[in-house]
Formats: sequence, C-alpha cells, structure tokens
Amino acid sequence: MNCLFRLSLHQTPLSRDMFRQKTLLLVALVLAVSLSGCAGMKKIESANQNSRVSIIVIHFTTADFGDSLSILTQPSNRPVSSHYLIPEPNDPTYDRPELTTFQLVDELRRAWHAGTSYWAGKTGLNDQSIGIELVNRSWCHASEEWVDPESGVPDRLCFFPDFAEGQIDLLVELLDDILERHPNIKPTHIVAHSDIAPSRKIDPGPRFPWQRLATMGYGAWYDDATVIRYWEKFRDEPLPVSNVQQALGAYGYKIDVTGEHDEQSRDVMRAFQLHFRPWEVTSEISRESTATLFALLDKYYPETVEELLIIEEPVDADEPADSEPTDGETLPTAAQPEMAE
Repeated sequence: MNCLFRLSLHQTPLSRDMFRQKTLLLVALVLAVSLSGCAGMKKIESANQNSRVSIIVIHFTTADFGDSLSILTQPSNRPVSSHYLIPEPNDPTYDRPELTTFQLVDELRRAWHAGTSYWAGKTGLNDQSIGIELVNRSWCHASEEWVDPESGVPDRLCFFPDFAEGQIDLLVELLDDILERHPNIKPTHIVAHSDIAPSRKIDPGPRFPWQRLATMGYGAWYDDATVIRYWEKFRDEPLPVSNVQQALGAYGYKIDVTGEHDEQSRDVMRAFQLHFRPWEVTSEISRESTATLFALLDKYYPETVEELLIIEEPVDADEPADSEPTDGETLPTAAQPEMAE
C-alpha cells in the first residue's frame, strides 16, 4: 500500500549544512511515519459515499486582477477567498500573455466566499460549495443628492460590463472539470451569489450569460414554450403572492410565505430576475417572471407544480402588486469590492 505525504520547506534562506540537516530530519520523519502509520493500514473503498460538494457559486469581483488576487489570498480584518479566480483580458495588473484560471483553495477545503447563505434547504454553503470568482469591474455610483429617508441608503446608478469571451471559455473548461469530479451537482445547484444571498448580493449581475452556459450543459434554464403556456394560464388565473413565494422556495430560494410582496420578496424576485430575466430586473412579481419560475419548476421539480398551483384565496387580476423596486439598498458602492462574503 502506498502512502502520500505533502511536505514543504520553510522559505527562509538556509546554509548548506542547515539545509542538509533539515532534509535528513524530514527524510527520517517520513520513513518513521511510513513504517508505523502505513504498515497496518488497509484501504477498502466503500460504495456508500458521495462528494461533499453539491453547489457551485458564481461571483464577480468588481476589482481588477491584482486587487482581486490580493483580497482573495492575503489576510485582512474581513478575510475572504474562493476556490478559483478567472482574470479578464486587457487588465494592466495581469501580466501573463494568456488568460489562466487560478486555483486559490483546494476543492476539498472550505473557501470563504458564500457568507450567510442558503440554497434548497441548506445553510452555511461554504461547507458544501465551490466558489468561482470572475474578474469583472462592475461598479455603482452612490448619489450625494438623494438618500432614502427610511433606510438611509443613497440612490445608486450601476454599470455592468460584459464578460469577456476568453473568461467564459475558461469558465466552461473549469465547470466541465468540476462536474467530472463532482457529477452529482444538479443543474439547479449552479447558482449566483445573489441567488444564495439575495438581500446582500447582486453578483455576477445581469450580464452573466446563464442561458448560454445552460445550453452547453452547465446550469438550469427554461423552455420558452413552457413559459408561454404558464403565461397564458396566469392571465385568467393569476396566482396570489403566497403561491409565488412558495414556488420560489420550492426552486431553492430562502423566503418566508407571508402573502405580502414585502422586502424579502422583492430581494428574492430581484435575484431570480438577475438570473433568469436580466432584461426585467424590477423586483416586481410580474406574470412573465411567475411563468418563468413555473417553467423551471415544471422542468426540474415537476412533482411540486400541482400543489403550488392550488389557490386558497381568490385573486383580483386587475389589482397591481403593492410594491416598489428597491435595488438600491444592497448594491455595492463604487469603492466597495463585492468580494466580501
């Protein structure tokens, strides 16, 4: 039976004699452990196991490569990391001739990228997820003229540049490798940071190509014909807010069923729209978004649909939802990196 050891020498310069002594000591230690630790050990692979990794979380950095690498690898008073970092082209802080994916944390170890998070009944997603950061310098300008009188949060205007083709090519290669190692990750478990923390995060933002990746086999997307079917159905049979909240929870989002389009519902609906309807990020529970949600459930969780369509209270089809978009309260400022957990 073979034993694998990972050894490292201290980086401080050593004299030749000191180096020889340290090397002999390490060799002796390896031999001792080999003889004592492996001689009586036999490995029998159990069939009753699977990967600890069940979720892939996609992020953007808001910072350039140099700052991103520093933030994700160096100690600080707000430590954060990810398993992988993918740079973007034409970044003056990136000095390699070709784009390369950087692994910062081993997949079997916990990276600090998700923070307070939830998806499909699971919390503390750092324990069971792989985090991928893409360098993308999205940013927001905070108004100095207007502040929300209730929340005290300034109005913000945000800018979201496209993701470079080279980045997406690297991401596809990486996702392919990850899914080969962790084949039990479901399409619905390749998610955005905003999906797992909708009240705090908006990354990777409305420009991230979720549909394109899904057509290549990475992540979830809906069938247009199914959306149309539900869109027509909900014209005459609109769903109450409580049903939509239950449906969002059935898909994976953390949401309480209150029957009101409250702040948590606006946050979750915004996250859903950022992922699946980026041309309609209003935070409103629209018929189009509801139809899209049910098309996804119909495709990936069909056993839930029948019960979610049961209406316990009549709904006035002409009554608008009592809500206002509140994108401002969780968007990052221009000087604030998005990479905090």
